[in-house]
Amino acid sequence: MTDRQWRAEDLAVGTSEVDGLAVTRVVGEVDLTGVDLIRAELGARLELRPPVLVVDLTDVTILGSLGIAALLEAHHHAAAAGVEFAVVASRRSVVRPLRLTEVDRLLTVVPTLDQVIAS
Repeated sequence: MTDRQWRAEDLAVGTSEVDGLAVTRVVGEVDLTGVDLIRAELGARLELRPPVLVVDLTDVTILGSLGIAALLEAHHHAAAAGVEFAVVASRRSVVRPLRLTEVDRLLTVVPTLDQVIAS
């Protein structure tokens, strides 16, 4: 069940519970226009201190530098709060910028939500 959903011009962000995990699903283009929605949703979720927060970027078509910065910020807040943080990404347009910036060395990045659930 989705707790809430936010929309910008080319972006939708919503969080639901999946097998006991808080999963924030992002759909569309993550750039200047919608990054504030992502920051707000991840910040609100982290205030609730779930044991695990997963950011599902499976349906993200573009991941810009501001989106990467928002993920890093959420990761740091999660670590400070004792919340495990994982990112689901499989599209080249998302995985490649994470690799080029070496952010994938800091974040747990997996190709499917099932992999997070299994671990």
